[in-house]
Amino acid sequence: MLDHYINWYKYSLEALDYVVENIIDLGYAERIVVTGLGGSGIVGDLLASIASDYSNVVVHVYKDFYIPKAVLRKDSVVLAISYSGNTLETVSSTLKALDKGSKVCVVTSGGRLLDIAKRRSLPYVVVRGDLVPRLAMPIMFIASLKLLSRCGIEIVPMDVALSSINVLKDTENAKEIAREIIDYVSSSQIITVVATSRFQALAYRIKDEFNENSKIPVKVEIAPELFHNDIVGWENAKVRDVAILIDSDILYEDKLISFYNEYLKSIGLRTYILKLRGNIIERHLYGSLIAGIASVYLAQIRGLNPVETKSIAVYKSMVKELEKEFIVSNTSSSV
Repeated sequence: MLDHYINWYKYSLEALDYVVENIIDLGYAERIVVTGLGGSGIVGDLLASIASDYSNVVVHVYKDFYIPKAVLRKDSVVLAISYSGNTLETVSSTLKALDKGSKVCVVTSGGRLLDIAKRRSLPYVVVRGDLVPRLAMPIMFIASLKLLSRCGIEIVPMDVALSSINVLKDTENAKEIAREIIDYVSSSQIITVVATSRFQALAYRIKDEFNENSKIPVKVEIAPELFHNDIVGWENAKVRDVAILIDSDILYEDKLISFYNEYLKSIGLRTYILKLRGNIIERHLYGSLIAGIASVYLAQIRGLNPVETKSIAVYKSMVKELEKEFIVSNTSSSV
């Protein structure tokens, strides 16, 4: 599994050559609504995080069996992302968006979502299909940017995206930082990840990587909101473990992170500040690379299989029994 993280740069270059099928002009769109979950859904979170730096298009992310009808306006475009193409929640929300007349684009490796895209002549990109979804994050990100760009919606200029993926070349430094993080978390029972709103997507990516690869609970706190709730929870907490704090590229946000770092240390937590570099895309990509490597290292230390996710398999088996309640060709739902 570690080799796949090390190959992220190569995979990203590969994604730049993916073909966009059924190209149409969507340049009128003022908002993108991304539907997707897990390793696919995090791509929507990343798009939303970076859009404010590079685009006037607003990006909303919904991770459910539906998308609220108030969001599906005439100027909205739905981007459905499912690595397998069979994620029930994503297939359901995509069908419901189509039933409401929404414009839909698809990024997938196959499955039912690809069948829908072909049958409905939707714009789509097919990505390589030999990975677990969380390993495919950079290729789904690049594929999503390329698809939207070819259809007239530029979240990030493709030359900026191309330049930004160069950060993924520096795997040796990423492994070194990952080892530093492991020195802090190897004996932990629960990890707290802290970021500002600007890097919320990265905080949740780190959480998800340690959840799935290392099988460990992770708590996420986002500043400045955390100073109005989470911080109080530590006053009488019985557990003092470890926190990973993500630095920012904005001075006042770094001061917030520094303040909280000192506070957490003062009440007995061990803390590690993850220092990143570059633009917001580079920071998200490189931070995700470090998290992936570190979470595999932790799995190895604990004698766990980082690929296996038994609990998710149990959930998917259960929800499969409810499929008829979600997958319908015509929906009368008012949500």
